[in-house]
Amino acid sequence: MQFFIKRVLFPTLIFISVFILILFFISDYQNIEDSTAYMLKSYRNTVALYKNDQLIQTYDHIVLNTLPEKDIQSFNSGISVTTQTAAEAYLEDFD
Repeated sequence: MQFFIKRVLFPTLIFISVFILILFFISDYQNIEDSTAYMLKSYRNTVALYKNDQLIQTYDHIVLNTLPEKDIQSFNSGISVTTQTAAEAYLEDFD
């Protein structure tokens, strides 16, 4: 019985544990990557939506120099959003 525990059961449990941890970290990394894929940033004197640092759309109806300084700094730093729909919903407050 001790042979079975040392040679079969223990290594199998270690393998399963490592496999589960790897799956957990992979799924967690993908969630982080997906959640920060879209970014609202200042673009010239307007706001633009970027996905993975690629320009997707500009929102010319928002003029940065008419906004409060706090909002301008937020757009200069970049605002993370999960989807394009979420970005448009966020920008509705500035109309």
